[in-house]
Amino acid sequence: MEVYLESIKTAFLIFPLLAFLITLPYLLIEYHKYGSVPLIRSSIVYTFILYLLTAYFLVILPLPSKEQVLAMPTKAPQLIPFAFLGDFIDAFKSASGILAFLKSPIVYTTLFNIAITIPFGIYLRYYFKKKWYTTIIYTFLLSLFFELTQLTGLYGLYPKAYRLFDVDDLMVNTLGGFIGYLITPIITIFLPNRDEIDKISYKRGKVVSIYRRSLAFLIDLFVFATLMFIVLVITNFHDFIIPLDISIVIYYIILPTITCYTFGKYLVKIKLDSKNKYKHLSIFLRQIILYFLIVFGPPIVINYNNHINGLVMLFYILFLIYTYFEIFLKFFGRKKPLIYERLTKTENISTVYYMDDLKSDAKNEPSQDTKSVVQYNKEEVKDESRD
Repeated sequence: MEVYLESIKTAFLIFPLLAFLITLPYLLIEYHKYGSVPLIRSSIVYTFILYLLTAYFLVILPLPSKEQVLAMPTKAPQLIPFAFLGDFIDAFKSASGILAFLKSPIVYTTLFNIAITIPFGIYLRYYFKKKWYTTIIYTFLLSLFFELTQLTGLYGLYPKAYRLFDVDDLMVNTLGGFIGYLITPIITIFLPNRDEIDKISYKRGKVVSIYRRSLAFLIDLFVFATLMFIVLVITNFHDFIIPLDISIVIYYIILPTITCYTFGKYLVKIKLDSKNKYKHLSIFLRQIILYFLIVFGPPIVINYNNHINGLVMLFYILFLIYTYFEIFLKFFGRKKPLIYERLTKTENISTVYYMDDLKSDAKNEPSQDTKSVVQYNKEEVKDESRD
């Protein structure tokens, strides 16, 4: 039991690092598909990853040294099905009582091999909506992966297998996944089902949050930095200001003015829009104010400081302070548009859509991109109509 607890402890210690590495791709996938990241979905996804990590460590840990493995007798794979039943009978005969029988290694090892895949069956049915036969197949493949990990000596890191490949483990692991599938309705009775979680995600995705905008901004910043590096190499300028200006014009001004998107906005399903008659002109002015004055304004202004009047510089500094303060308030739930959005009458809109939204928008002039549509299947539409 202490060995199992040590493996679980190791998984919990390593999980934060793994979670950190997958968070950015996870956010990108969620925002691109649903437009939002509800806590309930994140909890399910991250606990599933934690479960897989824990199960893996329970299979491979503790790791012996190579010298210890070399000193071990070679373990031939156990390929006889149901061999554990004979071991059960022998353990029962030799046990002094039921409690002693339950404490025998063959019993608690078998129970452990069943228990380790029960959560896998639950996740497959509840969140991934798999059928019973698909759950059996996936659980068998997971068990096979574990057994091959042992058979290959941790993929060749060890000179030979330090744990036994046992065909019975494949069967009892698969049984555990099937048991998990069967008990899922009991375990998840108080949780929303997958369809309800998706509906929550889509509804929240209709609103463009500051966190979604921030992710798009970070992606754009990376693309912009790459573009600027290319411009620097091509132009061979020693001064970075001119390549900076060229890159801003290409990526942040021309591209979104024509398409209403940047690469980052497109990935998280955000589009620039304006209620003005001259929409593209409004977007053009918005991008100039945002990127030439606010985002990259300070280094540009510092470079041309000698040519700027002192009073103008003072007003510019006050403008920056006010704008940054508004952005700061956005992270605390302020709904008022930012100053450069109010000046140009522009906004970020979501291009994630319901089928019901399309039906209602058919009667009115749609203000969002109807080409990017999240389709529900027929069953989901029926469920939505019942609600």
